[in-house]
Amino acid sequence: MEGWSEACRGSASEERMVEASKGRWILNSGNLACQIASWLPLVRLPAFRRCNQSCYRSVVALLASDAALREELEEALSTALAQVDKRVWVGIRLRPHDRHDGAENCLQVDRRQIVQTLGPASRVNFFFDEIFKEDTRQEDVWSRLQGPMMRTLLRREHCCLFAYGQTGSGKTHTVFGDPSTESSKGVAFRLLENLGKLLNGDTYPSISEEVQEKAVIEFSFLEVYNEKIHDLLSNSKLCTLAGEREELEPGSAYKAPILSAEERVVVRGLTRRRCDPGQLTQQVGSWLVEGAASRMVGKTVFNPRSSRSHAVATIHICWNDMPDQKKGNETRVYIVDLAGSERSGQYATNTEQLREGAHINLSLSTLGRVVTALSRGHGDHVPHRDSALTWLLTDAITGHQARAFMIASVNPLHSAETLSTLRYAQAYSSLQSDLSTKIPRLKAMLRTLQRQMEKARYELDSLCLDINTNSRSGRTTEWSRDTLRSRVVRIARRGQEHFQNHPFFKWTDAHEMKAVLGQAGILEETCARPPEREAEEPEDGRRRQFREPGSASSTCARVIFAGRHGYPPVQLWFPEEALEDVTPHPRLRELLTTFEKAEIAFQQKQAQLDATVKAFAAQQQQWMD
Repeated sequence: MEGWSEACRGSASEERMVEASKGRWILNSGNLACQIASWLPLVRLPAFRRCNQSCYRSVVALLASDAALREELEEALSTALAQVDKRVWVGIRLRPHDRHDGAENCLQVDRRQIVQTLGPASRVNFFFDEIFKEDTRQEDVWSRLQGPMMRTLLRREHCCLFAYGQTGSGKTHTVFGDPSTESSKGVAFRLLENLGKLLNGDTYPSISEEVQEKAVIEFSFLEVYNEKIHDLLSNSKLCTLAGEREELEPGSAYKAPILSAEERVVVRGLTRRRCDPGQLTQQVGSWLVEGAASRMVGKTVFNPRSSRSHAVATIHICWNDMPDQKKGNETRVYIVDLAGSERSGQYATNTEQLREGAHINLSLSTLGRVVTALSRGHGDHVPHRDSALTWLLTDAITGHQARAFMIASVNPLHSAETLSTLRYAQAYSSLQSDLSTKIPRLKAMLRTLQRQMEKARYELDSLCLDINTNSRSGRTTEWSRDTLRSRVVRIARRGQEHFQNHPFFKWTDAHEMKAVLGQAGILEETCARPPEREAEEPEDGRRRQFREPGSASSTCARVIFAGRHGYPPVQLWFPEEALEDVTPHPRLRELLTTFEKAEIAFQQKQAQLDATVKAFAAQQQQWMD
């Protein structure tokens, strides 16, 4: 709490002190603690509550008496904690090993830095959020994760916990462990205990009744084995993955429904069991044990009971206090125990294990390519659909829609596998910026806008060609995108009369020909007095010697007529009243407007993408420095 108040320091305003001095929040109980709490700045209340039981009751009473104050405090704490917590948190856990087996430990740990020695003169440095040494206990791992994970759930954000590493490095032990023993209990069971306390009000009594009334908890457990989804709560029943989009507007017999741009991945046929908030730890704990017993395991060179599949346990917290919101009314907690990476061709003991290893490496390599594509920030294609695992966890892998926590387990005695794991974990930890996931989304939107722009351009050009081909020769201009954006004119029926006694212009044979043909041109400019024609310039309607204009002199206009049959364009001058506008087909105007809107949207999105790429590159350089 003290850390929260430190993060929020400076947000208290002098107005709050003035209002407190007027007695707005001072309770009539006469309790000194209540009066002190009413005088404190907003962000000091959480720290004051921890002083003693009397302070705790006074703060609870103060917040209960003022709903506006309670909402303001929650907003301030949420803002501060969102700035403190990372989108992607990565920790390394070293597996204990026997130092008398003759193998040499290749790792050296110094606080959050880990150094791997590859040779006499080769050392590689890695930095992570936390490094758990060989003697780290299960409760020590959870104590480091407890704060950020529970704050994520308090904000009703999705949370995803990954266990990654080579075969036999202790991933499953870290996540599940032995639930029958308190010291060996894994992170998943400790998370359940804290989540149950949160939902039952044991941790935050002031919100217990509200949470119990509004939260519905469900649980699902599946495994990805050989790129197929199996329901671990229903005798390993085979399920299918499908992409669904929210329907924004219903369709009709003449119009297709309008769907949202974002796709939601669902597992069809997956069992979801309803939980009692008061029995959450016992129920979900027993289901975790039940599902874990159904997982595919096998004996490998490194581990007699190696996980041969990826297990994904999901806790669905459905909030019923947001009935009008179609999105955000469910908080998901993913617990992912990945199968161990291995060199299947080198260590497989049989054909079946070779095939299992190939599928495991396929999904893990796809996960690595997804992370690499996002961390590069170049807007590359993100291959989520190349693997069932990455498609299933699209919204959780990168921390874009779920804060991600990864514990990468390594065995210090296996240097090659350890180096691969550390490199992957380092790449994963680079996804701290929202820009890394924003760039591919902008790139996808840019491709969509480009298709819309090209479609509008094709329709416009096709209609222009059709009108130009079917119109009478010479009676109109050649319609195109350029001419539609310009003012198209032609000589009016009695336009020659405006040339009589004009001080600047005279009627020429070129004017006569354009009038007879009815040819249209583009009005390039208008002015009060045209420049005089030089002797070497061809006749274009301007006199060699201008007369003095009268009081009613008209505006002068320069018109460009397109050349026909290979001849160059012709420039002629006119009094503006001798011309009349040529109106294009209404459908042409409509298609031009559609194309221009699509072009502007494309250019704006392109500028946004360029700025995002530049900002991401600057962030990467700052982190490297």
